[in-house]
Amino acid sequence: MLTRVNETLVVREKSDGSGSASELNPSGSPLSPSPSSESESSIFETRVKRSPEPKNDLTTLPQEEAQIMSDVEKKVSESAEPWEEVKKTISTRELKKEEALKLHQLTEALPQIYTKVDNPEYDEIYGHRVNVAGLEHVDIEVRNEILLKFLIAREFDVDKAQKMLIKSLNWRNEFRPLLAAFEETYDDELNELGVLTYFTDSDQKDNLKVTTWNLYGNVKNPKKLFEKFGGEENLGTATRPGSQFLRWRVGLMERATCLLDFTDASNNKGAQVHDYNNVSMFKIDKGMKIATKEIILIFGDNYPELLSIKFFLNVNILMSWIFSFFKNLGIISAETLSKFQVSHNSDIGSYFRPEKLPPQYNGNRSTLVASLFDIDYQGSKLSTYGQIITRKLNEKTIEDVNLTVD
Repeated sequence: MLTRVNETLVVREKSDGSGSASELNPSGSPLSPSPSSESESSIFETRVKRSPEPKNDLTTLPQEEAQIMSDVEKKVSESAEPWEEVKKTISTRELKKEEALKLHQLTEALPQIYTKVDNPEYDEIYGHRVNVAGLEHVDIEVRNEILLKFLIAREFDVDKAQKMLIKSLNWRNEFRPLLAAFEETYDDELNELGVLTYFTDSDQKDNLKVTTWNLYGNVKNPKKLFEKFGGEENLGTATRPGSQFLRWRVGLMERATCLLDFTDASNNKGAQVHDYNNVSMFKIDKGMKIATKEIILIFGDNYPELLSIKFFLNVNILMSWIFSFFKNLGIISAETLSKFQVSHNSDIGSYFRPEKLPPQYNGNRSTLVASLFDIDYQGSKLSTYGQIITRKLNEKTIEDVNLTVD
C-alpha cells in the first residue's frame, strides 16, 4: 500500500510477514534508512490499515472491470474448437469429429460457393435460407442439417459436396420448384397419379409421417398421357422449364419436403410408394421411361438423404426389369438401393397404422378410409423465407414478360 506524506511515499508490504517498510522519494528511488528514532520516523509515516482483498468475481468489481472480465470469459467460451460448435447444431445423428470438421469446412465455404452460382441472390433450399450466419431467416441448425445431407450424399468429400450444392442451387434457381409446388395448377389426369399423406400420430414409425404415393396404375394410356404432358414438345416456358409431368412430380416432392422437420431424427426424411397395380410391362411407354429416368436424376442431385424407404408394390415377375433398369443406370447408390422394398402385393399395413390406410394397402383390415384420395394432404405450407422467394420469383417473371413485350 502506498501513502504520500510530505512528498515521501511509504510502502508497507506484508509479503514476508514482518510488516517492514521501504521508502521511495518522489522520483521513485529508495531512500536511505533514517537514523532517526522510531518516534521521529512515525511523524513522516501514515499508518493505513490493510483492507481485505476484494473477491475476484463480477459482483464486487467496478462496472468497467466487470465488463472486461465478462468479455474475457466470453472469449474463453468462444475458444472452443469450431467443429465442436458445429457438432452441437446437429441433432439427427451423432457426428464424429472428422464429420463435424467436414461440416464446418462446408459452412465456412458458403461465401465462396455463392460467388460460383448463377444467381448469388438465390440461396433457398426446401424453403429455407442456406447462407452465412447472421443473415435474416438463416436458421443455423436447419441450415447445417441440410448441408449435412449434401455431405453424406458425397461421403463427406467437401469439394464434391460443394459442387453438388452449387449445381442444386443453380437448378432451383432455374427450375423454380417452389412455384411448381405452390403456385401452379395441373390437369386432373396428372393429379390422379399421385397423393401426399401426412400422419402425425405419435406411434407412427420414424420417417414415415410424410409419404408420396405414385399411382402408375391410374395411367390408362401411358403413350397418350406422355404425349400430352411429357416430352420435349411439351416443355414449359423459360420461367417454368420442364414438361408439365415433370413439374407436377417435382411439385409433389417439394410439398412433401416442406412437411419435414430437418432437426427431428424421426421426421427428417420421407417415404415413397410406387404402386404398379394393373401396369403391364407392355404398357410402359418410351416417354414414361424417359420421364422416370429424368426424375431419378433430378431427385438424386437435388434431394439427397431425404428418402427413408421406397415401396414398390404389385410388382409382377415380368416387371423385374425395372430394378435391373435402376441398377444398370448407375445413378442410384447402393445405400439408396438398400432402401427399396419390393412386394408382389400392396399390403404395407405393418409400416403404417392399418386404420389410416384404405383396404388395398392395409391387408383388407378394418378401416374408415375408402381411398387414398380421401387422405390426400393439402396442408403443406411454405416457410416465411419460402414465401419471400416465391414473391421475388413472381416479380422476376413479370419483369421478364414486360421485357419480352417491349
